[in-house]
Amino acid sequence: MMPERSNGDEKSTSAGSVKLRVPITRRLVRWAEHLLATSFLIILLMVFTPATAWLYDSIDCQDELAKARYIICLGGDPDRVIEAARLLQEGWGEELIVSNHGHAAVMMRNLAVEWGAPPERILIDDKSTRTLDHPGSIQREVGVDPENDVCIIVSSYTHLPRSKACFEKDGYRHVIMREPRWERQFRGREGANWKGRILIFPYLVYEGAAWVQYWLHGAV
Repeated sequence: MMPERSNGDEKSTSAGSVKLRVPITRRLVRWAEHLLATSFLIILLMVFTPATAWLYDSIDCQDELAKARYIICLGGDPDRVIEAARLLQEGWGEELIVSNHGHAAVMMRNLAVEWGAPPERILIDDKSTRTLDHPGSIQREVGVDPENDVCIIVSSYTHLPRSKACFEKDGYRHVIMREPRWERQFRGREGANWKGRILIFPYLVYEGAAWVQYWLHGAV
């Protein structure tokens, strides 16, 4: 028969496991402290130096307006719909495509009509839930020819580079990226002081994280 383990053995084993856990816990705490300190320094750098304004300006990927077959409005912000409706009225495109999911796409169409877009020239893609869904869904639902059709794509300023990358990844060869014009008029003032940089910093963080996610999934 095997000898029974004494209480002394149990205590030593228990003490040994505690000794193993304590250093691991301390290392985790130190890593967390270093991470927090580094994050805080980065935030200070981005808010109180021109770094944020420089990064914000550097992502501008807009093109000069040109006549297009389609004006594509990506869902998310009513300002995009208003800009797309105005571009259609001004003759920059033959038809307007509103792209979103479900009833949100219908609401975009109604808003475009309220801002003067002719209803018969509005097409709906209601199958897109994410940025990477738009190119393929628009092609399937509306019948856009990515190889040949010129498309003006309207979205918010920080969203434009990722949108462009997704459309080009899906084979769109002639895209013109545009933000709402009133956003463009006031954009130069946003990074002029620390208060403005605080406002735009979260958008840059969000887009940066989204770029990493899309890159890992092969979407851009």
